[in-house]
Amino acid sequence: MATDERGHFLESHRLAVLGVDRDGKPPHLSPVYYVLEGDDLLVSVTKTRAKTKLITRAGRLSLCVLDEQFPFRYLRVEGPAYFESDGAAELMMRVGEKMQGRPVPESARPNIEERARNEQRIVLRIKPESYYP
Repeated sequence: MATDERGHFLESHRLAVLGVDRDGKPPHLSPVYYVLEGDDLLVSVTKTRAKTKLITRAGRLSLCVLDEQFPFRYLRVEGPAYFESDGAAELMMRVGEKMQGRPVPESARPNIEERARNEQRIVLRIKPESYYP
């Protein structure tokens, strides 16, 4: 996939499967929604989940972005992953917009901020180093 085609694919899709290594076991896989920030992919996660602990230990992951329409193309992104404690509610607003296909109303922000606090949400930032195919 050419660089411009890859960027368009990532921008126009929303669903991915996140994979991270587990020592001596098959990879941990979980479906996630993501948004782009420059070349980085951002995912909302919680501090307390196994996925977060595994990513912290591994330091890198794979993300397989899926086309939800036939012929179901995909793009696998690999690279280091970092956690950020700031911006969780804003990311949830952006992900909600991408999931629904329309902006989340500002009136929903207080509830989303409370949910982010209660669920201990943080930002997972993926810095792509390689893409396949």
